[in-house]
Amino acid sequence: MKARSINIFLPDGDPDGVKMAQIAMSTIQAIAFRRNQLRRVRDTFLEIERPGVYVLIGADETEPGRLLGYIGESEGVGGRLATHSADSARSFWNDTVVLVSKDENLTKSHARYVEASLIRAVSDNPRWTLPNANRPSNDAGKLPLPDRVAMDEFIDQTKTLVGALGWDLFKVVRGPVASPAQAAEAPPPPSPAAAERFSFRGEGFDAEMKIGASGEIIVTSGSKARLRTTPTIPKGTVAMRQMLQDRGVLKPMQDHLVFETEYTFSSPSAAAAVVTGASANGRVVWKLPDGRTYADWEDAQNRGTDISTLVSG
Repeated sequence: MKARSINIFLPDGDPDGVKMAQIAMSTIQAIAFRRNQLRRVRDTFLEIERPGVYVLIGADETEPGRLLGYIGESEGVGGRLATHSADSARSFWNDTVVLVSKDENLTKSHARYVEASLIRAVSDNPRWTLPNANRPSNDAGKLPLPDRVAMDEFIDQTKTLVGALGWDLFKVVRGPVASPAQAAEAPPPPSPAAAERFSFRGEGFDAEMKIGASGEIIVTSGSKARLRTTPTIPKGTVAMRQMLQDRGVLKPMQDHLVFETEYTFSSPSAAAAVVTGASANGRVVWKLPDGRTYADWEDAQNRGTDISTLVSG
């Protein structure tokens, strides 16, 4: 991760409308818009007709809370999007991010290399599903070494721009699966953002949560979640638990579920609900070894106070 300066242009002055984003001193340009704005974007941003890559984004109607992200490439992105717009297979598509080069040096081979790399990157985020029928092979878009180096930087900047525009499909939210031998080794060093580890234990569950370098809520590998759920469990939590099992993050083990990899949640309450199989206020149930809650820790962080000086209630 490196510091970036991103300029976002709003042609309508509307933060919810069409957006054009660029990283300072870079040649990559991202254009974000809704599907029903395609005609206008093609008329306004002529560069959309150049070679490039694009992401079609929409909700998965079969699984609440899940998102779909179709990644493609074309020698003329605007025309390809017009074709997709008439395709019933793209009915999920609501939002779009197009990425092109300002210097017009991006070729078909470059775009294929970027597309293949981005498709592989989404596999690290099980919250998203790729509706791409065909997945590129490792040979897709093979390039000479100098071009690969340039396109790898293009890919890194693409991930940054897509994230800055509000879509986290390229964010890694789970860690690698540890082998039994690795699991027996010493635990990994603490997060650089915070050494604190929070726990949440009860009948049928025993989980640990850490804070990532960017403030992410991460349930650690090896944590145990309750196998059964309560009748009042939110539907979204049911869907999340099933998705995590389908993707191999949660694995049934006798009388509980175990996190095979670490996983990043949107909030401490979302993490707690998945762990306990019921509604839970994560701000109070996740606790430090001395009994202080996540809410205590967060308040101390925001006030610049050493949490060890807080008096627990």
